Amino acid sequence: MLIMMGLTGCHLFSGLNFMGGGFLFYGIIALLIFVAIVYLFNNHHQNSALDILNREYAQGRISDADYAKRKENLKK
Repeated sequence: MLIMMGLTGCHLFSGLNFMGGGFLFYGIIALLIFVAIVYLFNNHHQNSALDILNREYAQGRISDADYAKRKENLKK
């Protein structure tokens, strides 16, 4: 019986309907979730130039001299 009632039987959210401020509450929650998702996706796709250079050097795509030269240029 309690499972069938869902959130309608819960007194915690009973006063938060759309006209009683619930629209603002749920809107803020939805906005926070959206911002968190965007942040997580953007954070994983950003690589610094030095990270890319180190990865290419580790994979053997560039020589030692070329790596040192590019790394010095990135420090400037």
